[in-house]
Amino acid sequence: MTLERANTSEAVAAHILQQLFTGRLRSGQRLDLDEIAAELGVSRVPVREGLIQLERDGLVERAHYRRAFVAEFDDSTVREAFELYGMLSALTNRRVAARRDPAVAEALGKLDEALAGCDDPGEFEALAREFRRVVNVAGAGNHLRALLRTFSGLVPAAARFSIDDALPDERAALHAEYVALRDGDVAAAGAAALAHLRLTADNAVRALRRRGVFPPSGTRTPEWTDVARVLEAEGA
Repeated sequence: MTLERANTSEAVAAHILQQLFTGRLRSGQRLDLDEIAAELGVSRVPVREGLIQLERDGLVERAHYRRAFVAEFDDSTVREAFELYGMLSALTNRRVAARRDPAVAEALGKLDEALAGCDDPGEFEALAREFRRVVNVAGAGNHLRALLRTFSGLVPAAARFSIDDALPDERAALHAEYVALRDGDVAAAGAAALAHLRLTADNAVRALRRRGVFPPSGTRTPEWTDVARVLEAEGA
């Protein structure tokens, strides 16, 4: 297998994520840089950079310069990533709703309209990504945008499961965000973003359980952190 993507380190990270999502890689398994480089037909430099990206997502632990291991990977790993991304997205949503910029509302309205008539998962994913980008650019400063960009591995890769398996739910969740943003409802905009990302996480976890990557669900209801006070204190 030879990688063809322009950003080779991102392609390496995506390849390893795919191995995790198919169950070929498991928690505690060693990742050999030389083996991965040989398999993908690249040097060790992009492999090392790809592993650094995954380490940032909490999916890889590096014990030595040439030794790395798959970190604990279970439903709590996925939920925590989405919870953090949801908190940041709620923050940007609240700011955009408070500012009520007509140009931003118009751009989001066009995207909402396109999403309403889209049933192709790939196209839907691209439109949803653009929706989030418009909100983030409008509502986040440089520091917050930098933080949001760190969620470029696990979150979008796992979100694809939700788009593939529960596209109507994803469409409804994005529409709820749009309505709150359009109406300038600060509290609803923040809550809609958080609810949407939690929905996506739940759907992704269910998909990974069906694939046998995670064990079957027990009776315990997943616990989500109460972040309302954090958002209210921000006072967007």
